[in-house]
Formats: sequence, structure tokens, C-alpha cells
Amino acid sequence: MQDSLHYRLRKAHALCQKNIMQEIRKKSDLRSGEPKILEFLLENEPCEQKMIAEGCELDPASITGILGRMEERGLITRDHLPSNRRSLFVSMTDKGREMCSITENAFNIIDKKACSGLSAKQTAEIQQLLEIIFTNLKTPNDLK
Repeated sequence: MQDSLHYRLRKAHALCQKNIMQEIRKKSDLRSGEPKILEFLLENEPCEQKMIAEGCELDPASITGILGRMEERGLITRDHLPSNRRSLFVSMTDKGREMCSITENAFNIIDKKACSGLSAKQTAEIQQLLEIIFTNLKTPNDLK
């Protein structure tokens, strides 16, 4: 089991998340799930809640709860756009942007830690391979 790909991916993901949250908690009170939402909003705001769920690989029910807590703490706002009165669009507040800066810094620190000892070519190759794995897992197929 410890030699399997799924085991190593889960283990690397868990340690990455743990390291990121430890780094973020040094300077903020952000909770699990919030950093990736802020990072997504940085490149996609304003956007619908559904788009955040898809972009962050979270289920819509989880997003609803996380966004509610983020809104209560003044990190985001949810408003209707004049061009689309049926959907709520999420944007960061100034406080959210400040927290986003902290998360981006933490992500950079952990990226460097994770790739320490690897060449730029190896780092690029890992990113390419992970993108292929992501695409394979995201795409429905007939493997059984």
C-alpha cells in the first residue's frame, strides 16, 4: 500500500495542507478551505458560488457553509450584479484581500519547501505529471 500512487498522493496532499495551514495560522485566523477560495477569487472575482465550488474541487454544500462563515468575518461579500439579478456573485473585501496576500505568501513558502532539492526542470515535470493525473481523474472513463 505505501508504494502505491494513491497512497503517496494522499500523503503528500495531507502534508501539504498541514504545512500551508501552519504557515497561514502564524499571521491569520483563516480556517481550512478558506485559503483556496481566496486564491480562486483573486483570479476570478466576482464569480458565482457554483464556479468557486468547481474551481476549488469542493461540493456545493461545503462551499455554502464556508462562504457563510467568510462573509460573517468580513472576508467576502455576496451580491447580485445588475446584469444578473438571479445569482449571487462573490467578491473579496479589503480584509479578504489582506488575507489573500498572507495565503499567497504561505503557498509560495510551501511550494519552495516541497520542491527543495529539485531542479527547475524536475519541478516543471512534476507539475506536468500532476496535471495529467488531475485530468485523468477528472475525466469520466470506463476503467474498472
